[in-house]
Amino acid sequence: MKYLFQLGHQPQISAAEITAVLSLHRFTASSLHHRENFLNLETDQQLNCEGLIEILGGTIKIMQKINFANIADYLLTKKSEGKIHFSLSGPDSRQLALEAKKTLKSAGCSVRYIEPKNTATILHNSLIQRQTDLTIFANEIFVTKAIQPFEEFSQRDYDRPQSDNKSGMLPPKLARIMINLAQIPKNAAILDPFCGSGTILTEAMVMGYGNLIGSDISAKAVADTEKNLEWTKDNYLLSPISYLLCESPATQLTKHIKPASVDAIITEPLLGKPLTGRENIEKLQAQTDELAKLYIDSFKTFAKILKPGGVVLFIIPKFLYKDEWVEMDCVDKIKKTGFKTVPFEILGSKSVEHLTYHRPDQHLARTIWRFVKKVSVDHLSAPPGISPC
Repeated sequence: MKYLFQLGHQPQISAAEITAVLSLHRFTASSLHHRENFLNLETDQQLNCEGLIEILGGTIKIMQKINFANIADYLLTKKSEGKIHFSLSGPDSRQLALEAKKTLKSAGCSVRYIEPKNTATILHNSLIQRQTDLTIFANEIFVTKAIQPFEEFSQRDYDRPQSDNKSGMLPPKLARIMINLAQIPKNAAILDPFCGSGTILTEAMVMGYGNLIGSDISAKAVADTEKNLEWTKDNYLLSPISYLLCESPATQLTKHIKPASVDAIITEPLLGKPLTGRENIEKLQAQTDELAKLYIDSFKTFAKILKPGGVVLFIIPKFLYKDEWVEMDCVDKIKKTGFKTVPFEILGSKSVEHLTYHRPDQHLARTIWRFVKKVSVDHLSAPPGISPC
């Protein structure tokens, strides 16, 4: 069976997330094409597209190949449902759609062609239920089986009770992608040591993770996280979930969390002061040096509270100065605290050491790294468990 994934505005990250999720759920797939904003793959296993789109954060649509030679022949199978509503994307899509419409009308069908502007168009015209949102890719026809639940993401982004523009604006979709890239089971103990307003923890909660820990140096951030977690639990009617919250610097978490008790740390740390684009190189370099020290010191603490083999999904920023990036020299020093980096696999492409999330209008880019705590004899007998914060 062939499937087509329409990727988000950061296609490499979206493709890495799909690869990670399929691997975690033990699906074997081979990539046929990975180009621009699409990932085309083939598998012997039937994908639960509706369930998969609920897991992913970076995929816009999931489509499945249909075995029809042309669009009109396929749409004729929908004639019994009354008026045929359909949309078509891909090369020369408008011309092909109008030709299909003409053919269908000559066959006595009532037809409405819908311009495929976005996923809202698909949703509000019930094209998933009608099975008539079509895409042409590599000279094959695909029908959309599932679309991203964009309204739910928007609700968790804008309708939650607390947010803080000054402490960072991690999008819920990126938070979900990071959780998926960690490739951890649902019973894993997840820590966000720079929890801000709790975006990573609330996404983890919605995804079914039930052992959550959050900490932040700011008392307001901890309070905001608690309000958002409770709002999420009530809004999504989630079963009882265990979470602990601490007011603590990331470098002092050993005062609150027992050694070798955490499975995964997933976080966007402090990224420095907001940039205007007018900063001089000296100011940017000073900021990178200050942040690098914080990150290295934090990893020294992470090495103590993580289980052997525990994973850290961590964002390291880089800053735009004119047409060049000011990057942080800290990865090798982080490795010396007891970690190794693990590349991200991508179906249809080479693995990459890190992933970059960046919008053209931003002076900051987020580089996403996956670290794993090295296993040593000293850590194997460390006691499990988390103490109350």
